[in-house]
Amino acid sequence: MTKMHASIRTKNVKSAAGLGVVALTCLAVSAGHIAAAPRPSDPGSSGPESVARVEVALDANADAVLLTREGNTRDALGFPVGVKRIGHHVLDGFENAEYDEVTELDTAGNVESVTQFDSKGRLLGAVRMDAAPVMGIRVGQDGAVKSAQRSVLAAGLVVGTPSSTEADQATGGWTVHWARTQDGVRVRGDETRVQVWSDGRIQSVARAEHDLAAAPVSRIGSATARQIAATNLDRWFAGRNSGYAVQKLDLEWVGPNAAFDPAGIGAAEAPYRLAWVTEVKPSGDAANAVWLMSLFVDAGDGTIIGGDFVE
Repeated sequence: MTKMHASIRTKNVKSAAGLGVVALTCLAVSAGHIAAAPRPSDPGSSGPESVARVEVALDANADAVLLTREGNTRDALGFPVGVKRIGHHVLDGFENAEYDEVTELDTAGNVESVTQFDSKGRLLGAVRMDAAPVMGIRVGQDGAVKSAQRSVLAAGLVVGTPSSTEADQATGGWTVHWARTQDGVRVRGDETRVQVWSDGRIQSVARAEHDLAAAPVSRIGSATARQIAATNLDRWFAGRNSGYAVQKLDLEWVGPNAAFDPAGIGAAEAPYRLAWVTEVKPSGDAANAVWLMSLFVDAGDGTIIGGDFVE
């Protein structure tokens, strides 16, 4: 599984405190050995089928390569070195994810950083929790980009020129983004994102990457995709005192979903497919419920494979 569904993820980076609590309930790695700690039971659980999260202790010998990779990543990002490490392999039913997680602790047992890797050993995300930015020091955008780029390259991620960078109003720092593309086409929602503190240090890294289906052998054109979308839209909006306007049409890799097919609700997540994303602005009565919507028209066979809504 290559997609990022870990706790440290591009869409939702969970709170540092929450990550620390999760990590501390698992296992301790110290002085070359690992001791497993009991996981609190879920009072609502009635059997194995109701377990939403399973954690297995990492072994200091069997998982030495992973632990070394975590140390190298920590150093590449400039994170502090803990006096103790805790690590576990996670099967997360909530996120339908599987990953390895290593947490570094200080002498008081406080979480200093959490780092996660996917099944191929690639960095999914990392966040430091030990301190706040140094007051009185502030790097500009160029400095933040250089710091982010230098750190993620050292951590083993492949990045080029950032796709965007913006000021972080909450911390006074910067957020640097690298959008993912495949064959020159944007992968919807996938990116590498780095939070840079105002003093230039790295606060967190998160990578979102989904599995991709094979590109279609032949591809329908944008005009054909627009017509397919219009045919469906005309049928949906007919007799509803509503209208629509197609605002743009872009080729993207997207995740199929059940937005227009209730029968598909609850289905396992499928690899992303190449599609024409048709952005539509409703009008009339429909605009009272939906501000903006999009249709995913498969670039190979022209079927509607999902979409998005903004209410």
